[in-house]
Amino acid sequence: MNVIEIVKDSDLMVEVTERSDNPFVPTRTVSFRVSKDALRRASPVLREMLAGQHWRESFESRLSLGEGSITVSHVWLRIIHEAQLTYKMPFHKVWHLIQAVDYYDLNIGLFKDWFARWYERLDLKIRKPSELLYPRWRFDHACGFARWTRTIAYADKGHLTESNPTGFYQYHLPARLIQQLNASKGRLRTVLFRGLWAPCNQLFESKCSCKKETLYDYQKHMHTIDVWPLETVFVRKSIDEILVNLERFNYEAPMSACGKCRQDYKAAASNVRNTVHNYFDGLCLDCLDRSKPKTGHVDSDYWSHQDLGEH
Repeated sequence: MNVIEIVKDSDLMVEVTERSDNPFVPTRTVSFRVSKDALRRASPVLREMLAGQHWRESFESRLSLGEGSITVSHVWLRIIHEAQLTYKMPFHKVWHLIQAVDYYDLNIGLFKDWFARWYERLDLKIRKPSELLYPRWRFDHACGFARWTRTIAYADKGHLTESNPTGFYQYHLPARLIQQLNASKGRLRTVLFRGLWAPCNQLFESKCSCKKETLYDYQKHMHTIDVWPLETVFVRKSIDEILVNLERFNYEAPMSACGKCRQDYKAAASNVRNTVHNYFDGLCLDCLDRSKPKTGHVDSDYWSHQDLGEH
């Protein structure tokens, strides 16, 4: 049996057995040298097992945690002992870590700094942004959550959802967060539409005879570069793809057109592209947290939420 030392002055051996779904991979059991006091302080569940009168484990120097992930156990045991940390954990195992935190009723705040450093070591190129939402929300990784909600809003097509690459389907974002993410994407579409439609409003107000041809040519050019009509393009293209297509916008009204028809369409397209590109920075966990009921007092929670407008 392998033994991993978490602390030198150990007074307890914790055993974890890991079984593989692959029948050709043998079962592994590892013992961790740990401190009873550290386990008691960190977990009400383990405190009861180690101190309760009805648990035989409270009288022994060996404790079996049953079946679980050895890698995950190694991570959380080092964190609660404030020992030298390890960051060697596959991406999908973070859901197993969350399960351990919940099962043993650990303080998830202890894991916030570890998660941020572990995240820095991930190869994000092989990960779907939607897979990274729940762990970032659960470990209160504000900068990562904002970054990837922004990425999803701009890069994903259609209705926005999250992904879970494991079987722990009880772990998902609150529905209100997905609703707000889709509302943010909807706002981007509105800003984009208003910016592209603004030149049309000026043409409608003109009394010249050339406005009909100009209005048609302007929209025809946007159709040619595949950004118009926005309602149908938006269904099959992401915001990022539409903004890329807008870079090819180069419509100019003919020299024979009147001054009102010869407005600067290129500048208008460039302005709306830049506005939309910089419009959304992602969902802010701090703001979302402050918007939730805190005190249980309707009036106090209302005014706390109102204070968000000051920031």
